[in-house]
Amino acid sequence: MFPEADIFTIFYDRRVLPEQLAGRRIFASGWNWIPGKYHFYRYLLPLYPYAFEKIDLRGYDLVISSDSCLSKGILADDEATHVCYCHSPMRCLYDQYQESLEELPWLGRAIFSFVAQHLRMWDYIAAHRVNGFVANSRYISQRIRAFYGLDSEVVYPPVQIRSDFLEVPPEDFYLCVGRLVGSKRVDIAIEACNRLGRRLVVVGKGRELKNLKKLAGPTIEFTEWASRERLGDLYSRCRALLFASKEDFGIVPVECQSYGRPVIAYGRGGALESVIPGVTGVHFAEQTPASLIKAILELECHIGQFDPARIRAHAESFGLPEFKRHLRYFVDTCCEAKKRGVAWMEMRKERFAVASNREYEPVDGWDAHQPSVSRAEWMSTRSF
Repeated sequence: MFPEADIFTIFYDRRVLPEQLAGRRIFASGWNWIPGKYHFYRYLLPLYPYAFEKIDLRGYDLVISSDSCLSKGILADDEATHVCYCHSPMRCLYDQYQESLEELPWLGRAIFSFVAQHLRMWDYIAAHRVNGFVANSRYISQRIRAFYGLDSEVVYPPVQIRSDFLEVPPEDFYLCVGRLVGSKRVDIAIEACNRLGRRLVVVGKGRELKNLKKLAGPTIEFTEWASRERLGDLYSRCRALLFASKEDFGIVPVECQSYGRPVIAYGRGGALESVIPGVTGVHFAEQTPASLIKAILELECHIGQFDPARIRAHAESFGLPEFKRHLRYFVDTCCEAKKRGVAWMEMRKERFAVASNREYEPVDGWDAHQPSVSRAEWMSTRSF
């Protein structure tokens, strides 16, 4: 959307940049030279406010920060518009603070508890320097309101929808995709399939891989890496995706639905917005193998009601065109609000009032001129 924009970051490795960033102007912090930085970058957290505030953004009229840590704390010109796409307020400082403490040795706990208190104060002040917040789900929008006391616009992350989709008969295996870390709760999926004797293919790697392999029975297969083509093949052939983590949004469930396959998801967080019970999948209530087993059996009893075409149509509402349209509208609204010296909410109400007086044709029954309701939200409440 902004192909000429400069990119600023604390760390990066040019050797592993994705193709779409080749040739872009990327500026790293003075810490980028540190050897082995990706092994211990978490321990540098107390220094991140200094690092982000040191980024020189003089002369830029628009700054967009992608934030799940502290990048919202950059210092922009008074005349600049700062839009923050927030994936989540930093979890180790807020709702997962106690869990983060428990993972540390006793000395680390004392240090982190002192540091976290100061980081929360800095993070709150930094959030109020932002001109407009974008949340990646209604769930995160609620967290932004709870921790910062600020409004935000929900713009779901974009999912690349396959244009050459072909419906194929599902096979007798379940699928689990993602980083193999404790928060993803892949152990629940493995234990549930162990007990049921169901075949499960786990795609991903991470620090929990060794422990998960010890837990796995004979029906569990591991694939540490899969190409886009291979992953698409697995999505299209699986009986369903098992998604046991509580995510801010969760791209993987929507990716799977784009191939017409249902999702069995833990009914908390972003999955409540992307998986429609009885239409595109099933929710389970507790992060336990027993609860997941119940959901698996429920899906198997009603597998005929899940229409691949209907599931794919739902996934298309999270596609790239909708993301670009909605985000562009919000950025334009924030820029205009900055010029006029008003809050973006006031500017949005004014623009919506003007749009409401125009004559236009709805898109599939969805009001394309209403910025407060995305097509994905409309699709999720629609009667199929």
